[in-house]
Parts: sequence; structure tokens; C-alpha cells
Amino acid sequence: TFTLQPVLERSMGVKFIWGEVKALNGESKTATVKPIFANTTDEIGFDYCIICAGCNFGPFKPMGESLWFPTVHEEAMKISDWPHIDERFLEGRRRHVLEEYHKLNDLAKRKASMLVVGAGFIGVEWATEIEHFFPDMSLTIIDALPRALGP
Repeated sequence: TFTLQPVLERSMGVKFIWGEVKALNGESKTATVKPIFANTTDEIGFDYCIICAGCNFGPFKPMGESLWFPTVHEEAMKISDWPHIDERFLEGRRRHVLEEYHKLNDLAKRKASMLVVGAGFIGVEWATEIEHFFPDMSLTIIDALPRALGP
């Protein structure tokens, strides 16, 4: 279950649908929606649509897939690097993170070196987390800007 659903629906009067928008029609002001456990789609009307798509961290993947951007869209799952994991559910996300942890742990056992490309917030966060949890790994962080975390 989605734990915020009761808060959104009762307290705020917002209808929450756990699903994926498959199409938007601006002329008719409708959205074609596929609820997460359904095999069919529904059409929902709206007066105003705000698209809050979040960040897309995988610029080299057609659907933006990356470790930070779980693969949640049905079409993306077909071409995913991790097709065996359904990250629409917490257990799938947990399994993905655990797989990556084991890869890092194997590298750390070999005292491997790691290059973190990008010294923005995520790059610096990764470097500090790796240093903390895998102290035997040799780390290098690189960025096009003259200093970490900004211009």
C-alpha cells in the first residue's frame, strides 16, 4: 500500500492513483492512465495539468535509467539493464540496491580504485559514502568546474 494515500485523499481531498500516465491529450484535457495492478487503462479528465516528472539521471539511456532513477515505466522495463527487477515496488528497489552493494563490496575486497565523475551534490555524496563504507577503496573525483559543489 501507499502510506501517504490516506493523507492525500482524506486530509487534502486529492485523489491518488498508483499508476503510469500512458498518454496526455491537451485538446480533450484527458490522461490515459494504467493503474499499477491493472491490465487495462482508464481515461481521466482534468482542467489543468502539471507535469512533475522528477530528475532524470541517466542521459545515456533512452528512458533515463540509472541507480538514482528507478525503472518504473512499463516501456522502460523492457529495455532496462535490470529487467529482472521490478522497481515499482519497494522490494524490487531493495534488491537492486543490494545487487549494487555486492558489486562494490567485491571491488573493495580487491582494494580497487574508483573514479567518480562529477563533483556536484550526488558525486560528492557518492564519494563520501564509498569512503565511509568501503575505506579500502581508492577514490578519485573529477569535475569540469574548478571546485566541488559549485562554480
